[in-house]
Amino acid sequence: MSSEEPDVVWVLEGFSKADDTLRVEHPISREQFLRLREVITPAADDPWMLYCYPVPVELWPAVDAILGCGPPRPDLDYLTGAYAADQSAAATGRRER
Repeated sequence: MSSEEPDVVWVLEGFSKADDTLRVEHPISREQFLRLREVITPAADDPWMLYCYPVPVELWPAVDAILGCGPPRPDLDYLTGAYAADQSAAATGRRER
């Protein structure tokens, strides 16, 4: 992993399956992020998980053990996300496809 940690905020985002609207945003601390990388493997060129990664329901018990985010809602699709520390993903309210 690069020694230059980006100035970002990591989040677990839940988007509506019906209209892709952001419904849930759960913050991820740096310590949680480091543990989460063991469950959700980032691409080789993305060690800081700056891209979005789907969080399959099969991984939810491990994700919940790390984040304490509770059970997943069946009406949402979950992704990891990252955005500049001075900008909220909720500002747009929609995920990019």
